[in-house]
Amino acid sequence: MLDDVRALLPAIRARAEQSERDRSIPRESAQEFLDIGLARVLLPRRYGGTELGLQAWVDLCIEIGKADAAHAWCASLMMHHPHYLAQFPDSAQADVWGDGPDVSIALTFTPTSKVEFVEGGYRLSCAIPYLSGINHSTRVVIGGMVPTDRGPPDWTLFLIPGQDFTVKDTWQTVGMRGTGSNTVVVEDVFVPFEHTLRVDDMRESTTPGTKLNKAGMFRAPWIYYAGLTFVAPMLGAARGALEDYRAWTAERVSLFGSQVAQYTSIQVHLARAAANLDAAELLMQRCVQDAERPDATRHDLRTRAYRDQSRASELIVEAIDMIMKISGAAGFASTSSIQRAWRDVHFAASHVGLNPEVSFAAWGRQQFGLERDPKQGMF
Repeated sequence: MLDDVRALLPAIRARAEQSERDRSIPRESAQEFLDIGLARVLLPRRYGGTELGLQAWVDLCIEIGKADAAHAWCASLMMHHPHYLAQFPDSAQADVWGDGPDVSIALTFTPTSKVEFVEGGYRLSCAIPYLSGINHSTRVVIGGMVPTDRGPPDWTLFLIPGQDFTVKDTWQTVGMRGTGSNTVVVEDVFVPFEHTLRVDDMRESTTPGTKLNKAGMFRAPWIYYAGLTFVAPMLGAARGALEDYRAWTAERVSLFGSQVAQYTSIQVHLARAAANLDAAELLMQRCVQDAERPDATRHDLRTRAYRDQSRASELIVEAIDMIMKISGAAGFASTSSIQRAWRDVHFAASHVGLNPEVSFAAWGRQQFGLERDPKQGMF
């Protein structure tokens, strides 16, 4: 799979600027991802998936990110959203994969849908922004709050088929422009009970799919992989910028005729940036390894994973800032891959799931023996 991805990288690199202009990765890129089997990486074998596992997902995202962060972001979701669907009841899985596994699914956890109980399920209406990859997706999963008679409402995911949603072009940003993260509009759509999934069950690893799909990655609590969806493309983009900077600077000559690569300050900054990226990757690898531990539901492990994903994001931002700093004015050229990676990494790091003020506090509360913040739904 890595070989297949690497064969696509020259085309992805060549399409990066087009993706920015169009505010969406090209259809041919999405189709090439499907053709090499990216959507099968975390998809159950019983529906034609390969179940390559969470580490393969992360590694593939990093590799694609070296060429373009927006492509890697969309590829990350194309691989990972089947992992979410695999935790739904089996009838939902059969509805999507009954005719084959190569399906792109867009997903948002944002629980802003208007939800109404009806016989056999719910009726939903919403206009939810920021659904990355929606332009090449034929299914969407959206969030909403289901009222209960036992207290707080249930944060729930709802599977919506392609004929029941429309896309509104709203994506105008300075970073991650190529992700096509437009607004999905759903108007009074019926969703049967068996096409829904409680977020609490994902958090505690008690989903319907856990009993159906036996691989360890389907039993992993949500928090171990939630943030990796975004951190892996960030890491790939920063590694790509580092590689581009190293190749460019090896041939650079200063205004005074000296070789830029000979400057000790340049060497030190390059080493520091590379060490940050390696440290971020090690934190990510521990999250992946802990996800399938027999005691993975332990709160100290879950809060550590939450903390580590945010810290990995911070390390990547620090690294890309170092690379940008030593690139000088030339790094800000509109054609520079380094400035595009810099913008994309900063934009991705602003995702709510990577907020260190929240995740670090969650770990700190656990360390002091304090109760989990009830407003925290992720771990």
